[in-house]
Amino acid sequence: MESLNSMRTHQLDSTPKAMLDILRVMNEDMLKSPAMVSFSFADGLTQEILVPLAATLIGYPVAYVPASVIQTSFLGGQPLDVYEAMVFPETRHTSPSRNFRQHTLLKFSCPCSLAERDHELSPNRITNRLQSQFQGRLLSIGLSLSVHHQIKVLERVAL
Repeated sequence: MESLNSMRTHQLDSTPKAMLDILRVMNEDMLKSPAMVSFSFADGLTQEILVPLAATLIGYPVAYVPASVIQTSFLGGQPLDVYEAMVFPETRHTSPSRNFRQHTLLKFSCPCSLAERDHELSPNRITNRLQSQFQGRLLSIGLSLSVHHQIKVLERVAL
């Protein structure tokens, strides 16, 4: 996991304990009541837990961990690898450039500096990972996937 500390990033040695505790409670609750169709988190969870928890549950390759509850500025002015996975109808001759309506399945970013330190976070690897993760399932329901990558510098990033 990656942590946002002021404007710098660094890799954490392990998953934050509070996040592991939430996942354990969630797992225990689901095992007790397998028919339960929804789950509520405990009150009082802060962005320090909810942001990386959401990223982990969604399956994002990078999870930001805000440095504190009061941190409101993230990665301003830093080059970001921005990924957008779009779905569109699959036909024999379909390509994303045709006039089919596309829908954004997911969109996320991570600092470009992470790809420089970890080859698994390179744009080619992440693009291929997203394609292999979703393409088979989407084809089975008549959709295809297009993953777009670009580098952007933003004033601030919302988590």
